[in-house]
Amino acid sequence: MSRTDEVYLVNHFQEAIENGFIQAYFQPIFRSYTGKIICAESLARWFSPDGKMLSPDEFIPVLERNNLIFDLDMEILRQACALYKELVLRGTPLSAFSVNLSRQDFSHEDLFEKITAVLEKYDVPHEAVKLEITESHMLEDTETFQKIFYRFTDAHFSVWLDDFGSGYSSLNVLQNYSFDLIKFDILFLRNLSVKGRKLLASLISMAKTLGIHTLTEGVETKEQQEFLLTIGCEAQQGFYYTKPLSRTDLIAFIDGKAVSPETPEEKAYWDKIGRLNFLSPNPLREFSQEKDNRIADESDFISYDNSIALMECSQTQFNYVYATKGYIEQIRELGFTSFDRLEQALSNQRSHQFLMIRKLVLDAIAKGTVQTVEYVNKDVYYRLSMRLLSRKKGWVMLAVNLNTFDSEREVKTAREMLNYSSALLTTYDLAVLIYPDSNKAVRLYSSIDLPIYDHESTITGSDQQRYRRFMDFSTMKERIEASPKKFIQNYFRMRWGKNSSNWHTARVTEIPAFTENAYLLTIQSVQGFGSRLLDVASTEHPELLESDNLL
Repeated sequence: MSRTDEVYLVNHFQEAIENGFIQAYFQPIFRSYTGKIICAESLARWFSPDGKMLSPDEFIPVLERNNLIFDLDMEILRQACALYKELVLRGTPLSAFSVNLSRQDFSHEDLFEKITAVLEKYDVPHEAVKLEITESHMLEDTETFQKIFYRFTDAHFSVWLDDFGSGYSSLNVLQNYSFDLIKFDILFLRNLSVKGRKLLASLISMAKTLGIHTLTEGVETKEQQEFLLTIGCEAQQGFYYTKPLSRTDLIAFIDGKAVSPETPEEKAYWDKIGRLNFLSPNPLREFSQEKDNRIADESDFISYDNSIALMECSQTQFNYVYATKGYIEQIRELGFTSFDRLEQALSNQRSHQFLMIRKLVLDAIAKGTVQTVEYVNKDVYYRLSMRLLSRKKGWVMLAVNLNTFDSEREVKTAREMLNYSSALLTTYDLAVLIYPDSNKAVRLYSSIDLPIYDHESTITGSDQQRYRRFMDFSTMKERIEASPKKFIQNYFRMRWGKNSSNWHTARVTEIPAFTENAYLLTIQSVQGFGSRLLDVASTEHPELLESDNLL
């Protein structure tokens, strides 16, 4: 640019603001997993009187050199706030705008007051304005910057680190300041080499570990969009979605309903989900709805095969929102060729898959920790783990980890389970699988030649009536589900064969892996002091033995 052109821009800058030649354009930012608009970045555009648009590269450096950039930033903020209020009045949902702050803005000690005054004028809440700053802001006059930075965060402004990776970035910044979001620079996407992919994936994983949301700008192709989805980048921005739009075009874009902005409820819901790190060695364990300041231990770095999905659940529905390639391969191992078929199977409310998944979901919601079940389906062993990520009215989102075992591992696992089961069963006097629907029982183990189960001759005296109530299969499922331990247990005096009558523990556990209702009954003798205590209890406090949850 010539000296004459620079002088012209400087001399006509205030005139351009007053005459509306400087306008805010808005480039929407999209949620990766839903495609909804979560925010719109406010960008400065300067038009000449004949309607020609000047490139920001032409006028931004001029305004910076002549200490006019602060006035520009305040004008763009004012126009963004004016549009926000207009959208609120017309009922158009767009919950937030981001604005860029220049390095020179932080030389104004009253920056906080200037910005809040604009927001108050247009009745805009602090949460609706996201402040984008670059790391170069922090390289000069650190003390002043820190003072202003924390005034904004203390007042519930969201502060974003812009252009991360543009050449100035230092990891120290992430250690010293609490950013809500990192915006990755367009340079990462211009050449998606293997090294570039690994680098960006690692940086997004690092951000999530620190509890910082992620956004990548400059998305131009379907390949880039899908790659960012795969590595768990929460938000995207670029020409693939739309170019920056004028105020009028943005309103038309939203009104066209091709895409819709997030509601505040959806934003809160998805912001929590966004903390899930798909690239973590153990994403379900690592997940936290808050920033994690604990010290990592070796259990945080166990191997992981990237078989994970997002599953949204209501009282009666299970819908998959997203799944990694690893997860898709695992469900194929189970015989499901598509998610539609899997969702259809899960939605059959009488199926054991539905009952098992529903119980796992309820446990994950109630306990807030990773819940796991191992299961067999069509001779395939698999382990299913879930963790609650977020909830909204009528729905919850869970992270689901699925692992099937290959044939070699199945054989090894089966041998190990056989050895463990044999050792375990010898601790009981009797173990029986009971199928009440088909009136069938299968003895798994017996220490001596004992009857299969439930022969009244083995139960002595007054315990017979209690034992009948205990083994009432019409109420069995309800009583097990009501039990905190998910099994029922009581004590009975039993006599087997010519042996004398002794106290035994009877425990019934539901087995979810069978095609019909199945229960495992185990009988174990009570020895020594425990037996004497039961003698006293049965004589002096027989009411204690009426509970199904005696431990």
